[in-house]
Amino acid sequence: MKKLILYIVAGFISCAAFAQDDANTGKAKSFIGVTGGYSSLMGNITKSDYNNNSSGYANAMGYNTGIEGAYYLNKYIGIGGLFSFASFSTANLQSMSDGYKQDFDVDSVSVTVTTKYNFYNFFVGPYLSFPIKKFTIDFRAVGGLTLVYTPEFDIFIEDGGKPHPCAQNISSGTGFGFQAGAGIRYSITNHIGIKLNADYYYTDPNIAIQNSNRAIVAGRLITNYHEAITMLNINLGLAYQFGK
Repeated sequence: MKKLILYIVAGFISCAAFAQDDANTGKAKSFIGVTGGYSSLMGNITKSDYNNNSSGYANAMGYNTGIEGAYYLNKYIGIGGLFSFASFSTANLQSMSDGYKQDFDVDSVSVTVTTKYNFYNFFVGPYLSFPIKKFTIDFRAVGGLTLVYTPEFDIFIEDGGKPHPCAQNISSGTGFGFQAGAGIRYSITNHIGIKLNADYYYTDPNIAIQNSNRAIVAGRLITNYHEAITMLNINLGLAYQFGK
């Protein structure tokens, strides 16, 4: 994954160098648009080790979508913003069920989820762009507030024919986050463009985990989740560009 990121960045840097040397280079166009695509989640949140409380049982594959815009202060440098949303389902819940069953010493345990891991991001930061004819090479580094929601893990315990349901409830936390990457814009017309972006994303939210009906103290019990979370976003977008 790290090699892929390096190859992508190296390719964009090469394109930017070519663009900067071109005699027809003009001013980068301010724009606003929509973006969305594939997200690859990384870090402890994707692990499914019952005995490791850093494990989040999140699926590594998800998606993101957002609204992005940038205003250029001069030929190459602009200030931009991004509001985005990313979502990931859970995975490997059977290992959690088996762990609870062994620790609780009961007849059966099943774990299900009703929601997903959801990330809301409010980022601003500098843009560096190199236009060449109908193409524009964009570099950006934006950061700000992230709001993260965890899924609800419903734990259904049955022992001696009696049900004992409990749950790790939907919980949320905030933290600082950022993403940095590069992209290519192509102007279909003077005002309409399409975009391709690759970005590295990082956040480290502090999430207070709420539990309900948890009468048994034994076993996996999480009351706080404070882990670095990273992802790689590959996005396509549509932009409205200002100016001629």
